[in-house]
Amino acid sequence: MRVLIISDIHANFIALESVLAAAQGKYDAVWCLGDVVGYGPMPNECCQLVDELADHRVIGNHDWAVLGRPGIDVDDFNPMAREAVLWTRSVLTAPNRSLLENFPDVPVQPFGVPNLLLTHASPRQPVWEYVHTPTIALENFAWFDEPICLVGHTHKPAIYRWRLERTWDQVENGVEVGAATVDHLPAPVEEALYLEITTNQRLILNPGSVGQPRDNDPRAAYAFLDTELMTWELCRTPYPIDLTQSQMRAAHLPRRLIDRLSYGW
Repeated sequence: MRVLIISDIHANFIALESVLAAAQGKYDAVWCLGDVVGYGPMPNECCQLVDELADHRVIGNHDWAVLGRPGIDVDDFNPMAREAVLWTRSVLTAPNRSLLENFPDVPVQPFGVPNLLLTHASPRQPVWEYVHTPTIALENFAWFDEPICLVGHTHKPAIYRWRLERTWDQVENGVEVGAATVDHLPAPVEEALYLEITTNQRLILNPGSVGQPRDNDPRAAYAFLDTELMTWELCRTPYPIDLTQSQMRAAHLPRRLIDRLSYGW
């Protein structure tokens, strides 16, 4: 099965449409890693399209904040993000609010794919924690048993590889002791990477953001996961950023949120 992995759409419907157009005919299923709304100008349209397409989805911190769920205080957001959350609350329709309410707030295992886990932020804190360093990734590998976990939230594509290295000179109770390390690997674009999984090697994969990339590349980011060939392919596609920015200006969203789309940060 070839799966289209999308995350952090952030109500950028133009970017989402562009990703789907670029990926057309290349996937069998869609998995969404959360933050469908927040920041952007078209939350209702994004909710509806994700509901139509996504076979699996999890809730993100902005989705959660828009719903006003306990555990995330809108005052914990920076002023621009808070303004966008409050605006989204004011325009989100009741049916689309209900859609978000049904998004799982815990990591989920896709049907028929026992070696994978999906979450928005991290296995340890599914809605809020950022996995953006090897140290944080190392801590999170202890929170799941599957060979692969897919995360979003950072808006930056990433591959973290956990490896258990044998240390032959260390023995405890007659058992050789291993030392676990995590590497932050490069994530090349448009290149299918074979995902080598063993008892001594596991992965955390991040496809980046559809609607608000933050890796200094303004193009929408997404990925393909082939569960049979065990490959991961990061992709980028340009979209008419000026159209999204015009919609944001019409909604009177913060100027910095509008400008940053041009630069991918």
